[in-house]
Amino acid sequence: MIGWSIAAGNFLVPAVAIPLGVIVVLACRKNVEAVIADERQRKISSQAALRTLEVAVIVGAIAAVVLLSFMVSDTLTPKITGSVFTDGNGTNAMVINLYKPGGPETPENLIRTVTIPDINAMDEAEAMTYCQFRREALLENERNGIAGAVIGTGIFALLITFGAFYLYYNRKY
Repeated sequence: MIGWSIAAGNFLVPAVAIPLGVIVVLACRKNVEAVIADERQRKISSQAALRTLEVAVIVGAIAAVVLLSFMVSDTLTPKITGSVFTDGNGTNAMVINLYKPGGPETPENLIRTVTIPDINAMDEAEAMTYCQFRREALLENERNGIAGAVIGTGIFALLITFGAFYLYYNRKY
């Protein structure tokens, strides 16, 4: 529900649901009187969580740099070309072409082309069309769910890392 509300642009639901969930968990913990874990288990969990956090920060920083370099690279960034020319009546017209990432500027790689007849007298619709080029170029990545796959893989890697450290410290202590 929190993910859906964030995707829908409703940030009020997570702002209420997350603190409410924390309060419920704390209230449930106050009612527990039996010993849940001993000192050894807490130390193992603490050490495993600390090492997982350390590894995640280092790997995350490296991954951020690598992913940023992919984002600005020519192979993954769509190619936008344009030309401005003057018509016979003295108006400046602009033609914008959007090509698929990594391909040559050929008609089969052309995603979209727009001609703005007079860039000095651009209306709101033409300005919005001009601004939507980059979003439309990356639409294929959105449809493939690349962001979700990266987040899911990151969470899975964190769980595996925590499990490995937990097993290591369980044997050590």
